[in-house]
Amino acid sequence: MLRVASSSLGMGPQHAMQTAERLYTQGYISYPRTETTHYPENFDLKGALRQQANHPYWADMVKRLLAEGINRPRKGHDAGDHPPITPMRSATEAELGGDAWRLYEYITRHFIATVSHDCKYLQSTISFRIGPELFTCSGKTVLSPGFTEIMPWQSVPLEESLPTCQRGDTFTVSEVKMLEKQTSPPDYLTEAELITLMEKHGIGTDASIPVHINNICQRHYVTVETGRRLKPTNLGIVLVHGYYKIDAELVLPTIRSAVEKQLNLIAQGKADYRQVLGHTLDVFKRKFHYFVDSIAGMDELMEVSFSPLAAT
Repeated sequence: MLRVASSSLGMGPQHAMQTAERLYTQGYISYPRTETTHYPENFDLKGALRQQANHPYWADMVKRLLAEGINRPRKGHDAGDHPPITPMRSATEAELGGDAWRLYEYITRHFIATVSHDCKYLQSTISFRIGPELFTCSGKTVLSPGFTEIMPWQSVPLEESLPTCQRGDTFTVSEVKMLEKQTSPPDYLTEAELITLMEKHGIGTDASIPVHINNICQRHYVTVETGRRLKPTNLGIVLVHGYYKIDAELVLPTIRSAVEKQLNLIAQGKADYRQVLGHTLDVFKRKFHYFVDSIAGMDELMEVSFSPLAAT
């Protein structure tokens, strides 16, 4: 949800989570702070779908699904916390307005898509020869739109359809182009890409990831550019290099990830809370004292990019 809100709806993770929590407290959606994408066996999918049967935007599709039978969602990930984010009652644009409606609409369309039928298409490949050179091109013809009817942005693009032709047909070559390009460096990370990397490296949870991203924006370590790309500021770059110089573990995701793993073990009853707490505090205390003793290294880097305190 946070990834889509950032990449497609232009909403920052913190704002998206606050909007989702408001929708939850008003009874429009289920609890949003979950990492589960698997519905429990006893979940009333039809009941949730019936709530949408008279909605002006998708009533026809919902009624058709209820009449023909739903397609139970395939296995998802079960994090053992809450069910997936699901619309709990119908709402209109006039009722919610603005970003709340845009987020609610996405959640609802996504839910209806999860119980819809597969999109079916026919893929054709045409092989042809121009002079001595052999070429192939592939295209798709939609047979049944399935879930893409409610999520049109995931449908097969029209430009992927091929003209009808028979074996042995000849065509006139209308244009030959050669494109010369060069590789370009990777772009700045988008918020959506950063969320994916944070999940991969175990930095934060579904509840804290939006807070971490919001913090680095508010502290001016990064600025949000067009396309919600995060561009590090001078301050952010100097800070990271300073930490690397003194104690790389303060920047690398390893230590944060290790703490999260210990917390999970406590939750499962496999680790003792007091021991983990004592050990973690001891590690950070030592790191703090070492950092204070080596602070001159950070000052040197800061003075290269910023005027020294004495001068101001």
